[in-house]
Amino acid sequence: MSNLDVVAVGELNPDLILGGLPGLPRLGREILAGRCTFTLGSSTALCAANLAALGLRVGFVGKVGDDLFGEFILRSLHERRIDASRVIRDPTVRTGVTVSLACPQDRAMVTFPGAMASLRAEEVDWEYVRQARHLHLSSPFLQEGLRPGCATLLREAKERGLTVSLDPGWDPKEQWDAGIERLYPWLDVLNEGEAVALGRQAEWRDAAADLAGRVSAVVVKHGREGASAIQQGAWFDRAGFSVEAMDPTGAGDAFNAGFLFGWLSGWPMHDCLTWGNACGALTAAHPGGSGAFCHREDVEAFIRSRQGS
Repeated sequence: MSNLDVVAVGELNPDLILGGLPGLPRLGREILAGRCTFTLGSSTALCAANLAALGLRVGFVGKVGDDLFGEFILRSLHERRIDASRVIRDPTVRTGVTVSLACPQDRAMVTFPGAMASLRAEEVDWEYVRQARHLHLSSPFLQEGLRPGCATLLREAKERGLTVSLDPGWDPKEQWDAGIERLYPWLDVLNEGEAVALGRQAEWRDAAADLAGRVSAVVVKHGREGASAIQQGAWFDRAGFSVEAMDPTGAGDAFNAGFLFGWLSGWPMHDCLTWGNACGALTAAHPGGSGAFCHREDVEAFIRSRQGS
């Protein structure tokens, strides 16, 4: 594949999603799930899958084990029209997996990192990456092998003419450091839902404004309430779309895809947020973090139906 729009670099794992739960389980007790889905997971891959569904040419750089889960991941990327020629199969590690316990309002996740923790920045094929115009990275807190080289990775991308986006994701250790501040100078877009933790301030607008002093555009996801962005000191807010939530897994990653699709198309910030909200809402109403829409037209139709036009 040549002339890529986006190269995604990051973690790869399947998701085992247990939905329709009456609540979260307690030790020593058993509850029943109403739904079970085994599907493509990981924040980076879900964003990539939804970008491809919107019609962008997407490639992936990552690592899986030489096992059944790794085979499932490669097949899933192929089915979603993502070039996986630079995904490394390493027989010395096992492919990771996430178990997601999905309630309508939110979800809890348990992750075995496996191969996602072993990808290193020096394993990235730069002749491949330079074919793209944008680099997207998610979940550096989960990627221990990649973290030391993340700043170099993003700087190289910028120096080669790519734009760069990052979704930090959740920090399982809840320390919110791991060198992430060294990444800010190389970012064009910071998509995140943890502004307070990253900005280290009690109010999310203050935290996002502080981050915006170091990143060109900071986008804050509010889940079903919508999203906000700050760029060059100007605030933009868009309300979310009301849907009957089935599974929130991957909704934030679908938001990233919708937002980046608009941003890479040169759209106004309000339109980027609208598309992010629409992709997130469609995904929350669908089991799994991808497959809620298959074409750009699906999202356009959803937005028109909600805007009365």
